[in-house]
Amino acid sequence: MNNNFLGVSKHSLENGNRIIIPSGFRDFLSPEFVLFKSMDGCLSIYEKSNFDELLSQLNQITNTKEGRMRARNFTRAARKFTLDKQGRFTIPADFLAHASLKDTVYLTGEGNRLEIWNEEEYLAQEAGLDSDMYPDICY
Repeated sequence: MNNNFLGVSKHSLENGNRIIIPSGFRDFLSPEFVLFKSMDGCLSIYEKSNFDELLSQLNQITNTKEGRMRARNFTRAARKFTLDKQGRFTIPADFLAHASLKDTVYLTGEGNRLEIWNEEEYLAQEAGLDSDMYPDICY
């Protein structure tokens, strides 16, 4: 499992829907990756093998009606993409709307995934951070 996505970068969306992935993050994405509508109100970018691992875990709950519905909701919130030669991709309108993305976004490394946040939500989260929120292993 790839856990190399760390750090934060601020971006402007090109043409209102296209984002460039910085080379430091791009180095860890295979040619094909998965964009996912996160339950937290952001978009998540998974390297394909990381997302395949999530799908494998999901397949273990599809033996019940509720499990199949959860699996459907999960897979319907995802779409495969590839980056162009400049390291960009176009975010579809339904994904933009899900995360309320506007002109300025923040791309954050979250270990096994990247997250794309709208500026207001990201800044609100940053303002609410304090030392009690960090795991003990960080000290």
